[in-house]
Amino acid sequence: MMVTLKSNYEIIMKRFYSLLLGFASLAVLASCQGLNTLPKFEESEAFASFPKTSFGLNENKGQLIIPVEIASLAPVKTTVSYKIIDGSAKAGVNFKDTNADAVLTFDGTARSQNIVIDIINLAGEYTGDLKFSVNLESATGLKISAENSCAVTIYDLDHPLSAILGTYTGAAVDVGGEVTWELHLTKDATDVTIVWCDAICPLQGANSDLLPVYANVTKDEATGMYQLSFPGGQQIGEYQGEGQLTLVECYIEGDYMIDSGVNIIYDQTATGFESVQGVGFVNNYLWYNGFLLGERTQAGYKVVWTKID
Repeated sequence: MMVTLKSNYEIIMKRFYSLLLGFASLAVLASCQGLNTLPKFEESEAFASFPKTSFGLNENKGQLIIPVEIASLAPVKTTVSYKIIDGSAKAGVNFKDTNADAVLTFDGTARSQNIVIDIINLAGEYTGDLKFSVNLESATGLKISAENSCAVTIYDLDHPLSAILGTYTGAAVDVGGEVTWELHLTKDATDVTIVWCDAICPLQGANSDLLPVYANVTKDEATGMYQLSFPGGQQIGEYQGEGQLTLVECYIEGDYMIDSGVNIIYDQTATGFESVQGVGFVNNYLWYNGFLLGERTQAGYKVVWTKID
């Protein structure tokens, strides 16, 4: 057996590394004791940003106020320049900046300044919703944060179907008794002859996320009244483990009847809308529980919507 003797040098280096490891452990322990210490914000990291990066407002709002904030240890003197970028909304046509220089001046006493934009109301003219954006360009002595762009949507109030858009209270009687709920009719992004309903059959909402369904809209020019025609067969949700929930018409004809191949019709009344027949849903396995049957009349089952906004 051969034994190799360690040199004095090797012994010294081994002790050195042991001491070094000990110091490193103490350093780690000390750093762990300071884990709850709040990090220090360096003044060199100060920046300008939009605290809110999107706005939506009606075209008759008058003015849009967009705050710009400075994040710093103390309020600082600086200037922040910005740029308004046309989209479907055009400067001078749909809006006007009240600050011709497009520069905000911070005097060191406040951290926030406002970009103020006048909104031009084209009353009686249908334009559709219009969009533009505002970008922060530079800040003297400061950085510009990632929140440097703000999107703006101007909501048009002259939609041809504005008279029927809004919030309704639904009322019906189903197999469990009377039920009421809130629903909304909203416009389509591109087609002015279509509306969307976000809660046409609410009873399955506890088991599934509701999906909006659309209706084709017609107007009786003689009476001025509208009719909504929801194509049957639209998906309105997904029931847990039991397949897609499909919109159907339901009615009485000796027994409960359902039909997903017809349009579900709602006629406008003095206070809202009323279904011609009942409204319900089935899934892929013809699961019947949860039909929204409506109020039973001689004509069958109906659902009543009352406009509240």
